Amino acid sequence: MNLYNVLVKKNPAEKIEDIVLMRDGFSWLAFFFNGLWFLYFRMWKEFFVLIFVNAAFVFFAKISSNFDRVLLEAAFIFMVALNANYWRIEHLKKKSYELVGVVFGANPIDAKLHFINGLDEEFDEAILNPKIA
Repeated sequence: MNLYNVLVKKNPAEKIEDIVLMRDGFSWLAFFFNGLWFLYFRMWKEFFVLIFVNAAFVFFAKISSNFDRVLLEAAFIFMVALNANYWRIEHLKKKSYELVGVVFGANPIDAKLHFINGLDEEFDEAILNPKIA
């Protein structure tokens, strides 16, 4: 079972418009594709900070040994992958999503079903029956 953070976006009538589940913890995709991961989720500010830090590593390579630079880059990439999902949650909060809780599930679909079953009648009809939208 995995732990997922649940973010909800509501429309002006306070009906649920969208649900996003973010797996808690380490992001393997951000580990292997860190710059592309930020671009995919349109996190521009974080992407440019990543580019700036990588440029600093290139400068640091000129004043220290290669081993130190590689060790620092590996630690930085690990830190980015460890915090990437948290940074995405903060990015979604700025887009009027609200963190409403956490839910367990074997996969994202299972977790979303557990979350939906625990809710009252807050849904917009388009979520429950997409054919009417």
